[in-house]
Amino acid sequence: LLTLIGENTMIRRIQLTPIVLALGLVSGSAHAALQGRDLNGSADSFEAYYDTDLDITWLANANMNSDMTWANANTWAANLSLVDAVNNLTYDNWRLPTVVDTGTPGCNYATTGTDCGYNVDTATSEIAHLFYDELGNKAYSDTSGNAPQSGWGLTNTGPFTNLQDGSYWSGTEYAPNTSNAWFFDFYFGDQDAIPKNYGVYALAVSPGDVAAVPEAQTYALMLAGLGLIGWRARRCR
Repeated sequence: LLTLIGENTMIRRIQLTPIVLALGLVSGSAHAALQGRDLNGSADSFEAYYDTDLDITWLANANMNSDMTWANANTWAANLSLVDAVNNLTYDNWRLPTVVDTGTPGCNYATTGTDCGYNVDTATSEIAHLFYDELGNKAYSDTSGNAPQSGWGLTNTGPFTNLQDGSYWSGTEYAPNTSNAWFFDFYFGDQDAIPKNYGVYALAVSPGDVAAVPEAQTYALMLAGLGLIGWRARRCR
């Protein structure tokens, strides 16, 4: 709170916290691939992280519900709702991450550059992109098939809470056998397909930037408005 005290000791308070917080986000993470997003109106926590590369927003809590079948994981994500009671906002557009089956249908297992196996093409998998590109983790095998490679596994969980070194569902069925679905394993760093009735973890994602902070031009307008408020406050002393 900014307190303006006039000569007649009249006190006028201006709420600055959201603006200061937003300015801090810009200065601290303007070039980061993962940017914190406040979804509950609290200035001291982030409930999601926006991926600037893929234009999607990840839920910060990576283990809200564990050991779910594929059907239950999809239902959980679709019904997920986060409420910001302070700003009267609801965030309910969630799903499981997607995988694109490239090349011949099914698992083209390899140690690099395909849709299945180690070191997969991260352009075809949102969750593989998170593991490799955003968090900088390594697979059990290197791109030449040498295993184990140094530093493999989930060595960096980034800003997420409860990120498990286990398997996470994607929302994509396995086309050659629709009783299976694609998953990504955060322990070995590989992508494959497993039966839908298996119980594994789920991490929700939302398209776009669900709680975008204002652009720099907007900050300029807000600061100009604060200047006007301060001028009016002085006039009222």
